[in-house]
Amino acid sequence: MNKEIIQKTINDLHYWDMRVTKLECNHFADEITLVYDDEDGDVTYSFTECYKVHFDHYLGYKKEKPSSELTFGQKPCFLQNVEIGLIKLEQELYSCKILMPPMEIEIWCKNINVSRQTV
Repeated sequence: MNKEIIQKTINDLHYWDMRVTKLECNHFADEITLVYDDEDGDVTYSFTECYKVHFDHYLGYKKEKPSSELTFGQKPCFLQNVEIGLIKLEQELYSCKILMPPMEIEIWCKNINVSRQTV
């Protein structure tokens, strides 16, 4: 799949201002999963065969308690922008920049899958 198709799939799901409910980093940052809540069913972004994973929390955001203790309504991250690009180094990789205040993420990977779990 090319980056334009992935970007269109993401945009067609109207992610703007959706609450992120899960962000997981597994297998030594080789797999990243982001899930957001949507009225038509949870949407999952799966990034695999990752080479760069950068999480940046805003220092000005006051963390009142551990994220693991937050209820659904207290989860602070809402998607604002998701941008898919292509990087050509020793191999061709997708880049994905996600703005979800109070944090930003940048991921370089070989594969991106976007799916919706219908209710």
